[in-house]
Amino acid sequence: MSRYKLAIDIGGTFIDVVLFDAEKKLLRAFKLPTTPHDPAEGVVAAVGKLGVPAEAISDFVHGTTLGLNAILERKGAKVGIITNAGFRDIFEIGRGALDFVNMYRFDYCPPPPIVERRNIAGVGGRMDFEGNAVEPLDGAAVVAAAKALFEVEGCEAIAISFLHSYANSAHEREAVELIRAQHPDGIVSAGALLANEYREYERTSTAVLDAYIKPVLKNYLGRVSAGIEAKGFAGQKFVMNSSGGALTFSLAEAEPIATVLSGPAGGVSGALHVARETGRRNVLSVDVGGTSLDACLIVDFEPTDVFEARIENLPILQPIYDLRTLGAGGGSIAWIDNKLLRVGPESAGAVPGPACYGRGGTQATVTDAAVILGYIDTGNFMGGAMNVAQDLAANAIRETIADPLGISVEEAARSIFSVLISRTASSIKEMMLERGLDPAEFSMLGFGGCGPLLGPMLQNELEMAELVIPPLPSVFSAWGMLASDLSFSDSVSVLATISDASLTRLAAVAEDLKTRSTAELAAKVGRAIDPAVAFTTRIRFIGQEHTLSVPYAISDTPAALFERFSQLHLDRFGHSFDSEAEIVSLMVKLVVTAEKPDLATRIGTSMDLADSAPHRMFDQASGAHVDCLKMNRNALEAGQSYPGPLLVVDEGSSLAIHGNQTLIVDPYGMLSVRRVEA
Repeated sequence: MSRYKLAIDIGGTFIDVVLFDAEKKLLRAFKLPTTPHDPAEGVVAAVGKLGVPAEAISDFVHGTTLGLNAILERKGAKVGIITNAGFRDIFEIGRGALDFVNMYRFDYCPPPPIVERRNIAGVGGRMDFEGNAVEPLDGAAVVAAAKALFEVEGCEAIAISFLHSYANSAHEREAVELIRAQHPDGIVSAGALLANEYREYERTSTAVLDAYIKPVLKNYLGRVSAGIEAKGFAGQKFVMNSSGGALTFSLAEAEPIATVLSGPAGGVSGALHVARETGRRNVLSVDVGGTSLDACLIVDFEPTDVFEARIENLPILQPIYDLRTLGAGGGSIAWIDNKLLRVGPESAGAVPGPACYGRGGTQATVTDAAVILGYIDTGNFMGGAMNVAQDLAANAIRETIADPLGISVEEAARSIFSVLISRTASSIKEMMLERGLDPAEFSMLGFGGCGPLLGPMLQNELEMAELVIPPLPSVFSAWGMLASDLSFSDSVSVLATISDASLTRLAAVAEDLKTRSTAELAAKVGRAIDPAVAFTTRIRFIGQEHTLSVPYAISDTPAALFERFSQLHLDRFGHSFDSEAEIVSLMVKLVVTAEKPDLATRIGTSMDLADSAPHRMFDQASGAHVDCLKMNRNALEAGQSYPGPLLVVDEGSSLAIHGNQTLIVDPYGMLSVRRVEA
């Protein structure tokens, strides 16, 4: 019996499924509508539609934004906080600043806090900034506070965060043990055990959000496990983390905050694999689904990542890809705001979906506009598994956009794309220019169900030389999950200037961190491991607030580390300084390599479509509807050039090549779209 690896990614509109036959070196993929009422139901149903016995699957890799959605929609657990006496207001005060968008709004009303003040308890005990216990932890007060929060206030989870726990986490560990001894089923998260770094507000926020989503994710993963195991699955289960690696289900349940950007991270992981395998040094990955667009930069074969993200203006101290998310997907709703056309961020989602799906949707969406302009093959949408009605799309656009604005349906459809592309391109330019990067020096990798649809228009708007469409673009995030390895990260605060003495101490800290993290990961996965180990330091010049991530080797000299940091500062900001630099923290990343498909892996298809057929679509270059060919992607020949206008279709996406573009299939099977300069 063949041995299979399975990846399932849940989006806002579709469930993406990729199955890898490791013996036959064959990939199969399909999509199913998301089941918003119970996401686990759709995952279990997908396993039942694989056409292979569940017991033949050795590895299951899952990507989900369930935790992220719980935060955005305020549907997490009721959380209490236990902190130092006298510091109950740290979480509510935060940094005392508004985000840029609302900075000058006098009518701004902040969203209600995740934790109510009455559910924040202060207890005795204190560490100083060097990690010395100046006051012992009041264990009795911790137990009493936990009892009141769980049994009186009805909290479902508790977040623990003490001052200076980055320097010594003993009090937080003691508090966790005391609470779990009294409440074995109680859910507890501790700031320093999740993010062992300085800044008490950010550490508290990380612990709160982890506790907030922990019951949600634990319940969901439990239902997924029970459902697929009932079908016979007995292999290993993994969840993507936010920095491109995979965690076991047990690790994800213990630290769910690491999975908040689980789904989009799969796409970046796949994009990184493509960049390195095909020799494309600088890549802009653009993942466009039904609900949102996620963009990430890969520079010199390395993804841009950060160690702090913000969700709903709440900070999270976790290694995470630097993703920019926009409400710009195939389901984005077009609407009129005081006679101005706007597109998104609200989405029609899976239910009712775009009007053309025939599920009751009446509002015009990007997908409906694509149908009108001929960018979607209505006769073979999703490989023929789903019907798309052009008349329903036309009615929705006419009633909600065209008639109110006094324009034709076709002009309204063109305008929907113009607004969407202009807004999206502006956000991408901002992301690149703030780093001093030129879009012309990057290849855009477009994927997701609508990545190939929007990609050529974005390429023209950004004046990028190349757009790359990988195989299986509509399920590429799930493919990227199969290309991921098991990974684990941990960090410690350092806060020392670069010198001979501090680097001697840093080398000892790095060795200890490596040993401790390896043992912890081995215990959590239940087997011996021999991981690849990489260290990163976060460094800043004295007087600066923000840091840069700089690779570190235990053999580094002070001069070598400073030079590496100084050069990175020069590359990023255009200048550097001769002043002293400070090491803020040290992070270790452990990677256990997994078997994965490569770019040459064959792809099975059930698509029944002629190699080419006549078609008619709107050509952006000429500004008119034109007659062209519609071609099956499988019929394209490597090395052959195909000038636009042209529509290329596969089982899950459509690629509209315009008159100022040409397509070439590169040796790796990638579709390379290049602009034809005037």
